[in-house]
Amino acid sequence: MHFWQISDLVKIFSKKFNCDVLIPKKYSHLIDTKKGMIKSPLKYFIFFHALLIGRKYEYIYLVTSPEYPDYPTSFKSFLLYIQQLFVFYILLIFFKKKIILYIRGIYRVVPELNKTKNKLFILIRKKLFLKVNRFICENKNLERVLKEKFFYKNDKNFYVSTLYTRFFNPLDKFPKKLENNILTIGILGAVDPIRKDYDLIYKFIEKNHLNVKLIFLGRIYKNFSEPVIKKFEQYNINFKNYLTDDDFINLGSQCDVLLSLNKEDKMYGLYKGTGSYGDALKLQQKVISPASTDPIREFADFSIYYSNKKELEEILGKFLINKNFFNAKFDNFSLDKLRDKCFKDLDLI
Repeated sequence: MHFWQISDLVKIFSKKFNCDVLIPKKYSHLIDTKKGMIKSPLKYFIFFHALLIGRKYEYIYLVTSPEYPDYPTSFKSFLLYIQQLFVFYILLIFFKKKIILYIRGIYRVVPELNKTKNKLFILIRKKLFLKVNRFICENKNLERVLKEKFFYKNDKNFYVSTLYTRFFNPLDKFPKKLENNILTIGILGAVDPIRKDYDLIYKFIEKNHLNVKLIFLGRIYKNFSEPVIKKFEQYNINFKNYLTDDDFINLGSQCDVLLSLNKEDKMYGLYKGTGSYGDALKLQQKVISPASTDPIREFADFSIYYSNKKELEEILGKFLINKNFFNAKFDNFSLDKLRDKCFKDLDLI
């Protein structure tokens, strides 16, 4: 999972519940929440730990569900697939009514949406997931697709809601640290040339490099991310190998606009979540996004959409002339509103 999600999730649920966070000990230093943290020595078998302590809680929110690997591609991944689903099944036997399951990729639990020929592995996961009563998705489109494609017709025994990866909190005040004569663009997400198309902005940066700065607001992976960094390093850029939540806010507050470069063929927004909109909510900043990542225009209050390279360059050109040509609004996405709706949808109130 993305560990920076945890602190915001605690803010959501602690309004009504006393919350503990069960996390592998190896990763405990990556989250800001210290109160109620349970450091588990079981990195790959953390569901076993949940089995041991689950009776203490009213609800168990599985932020990381057994979705990975999508399907086995090797003997090692086959063992991991079996192990995850087996322990999950045991967890269901004892705590079925307590579990709230977060689904990141709808295509991993709906066979007809998955491109693999190994539909059996997706079907097995679906059969197990259908034993759960409460689900959370990353956006309303995923919630809609889950209701249409995952559940059996006329089945009323399920509760589904939406929680974004991050939230807009009106009480958070992030002082902007903007440069007057430079358009600073925050590139969202880990630097990943497989999932993101950096060629979309290269010509624009090359042409306007004296007036534009890039800040990479995601993790840098050794070797994997280096070709992207090398491609842009001759220009005005800023990045860190790993961003803490404070780093993310500090660098994000220096940006005039955020930019998502997710590739359309990766199904972001359509059948799996993208954290881009949650990032924009957290930073209280407008974002430029691929139109494919928001098919129902759920985030139009603070997003501008592009469908191709030409459209993206035109939008960036407008920002270059006037940084304030688009005014973002976040009131409909406040933490309190999302909490109230989620609790109502899941029948937690």
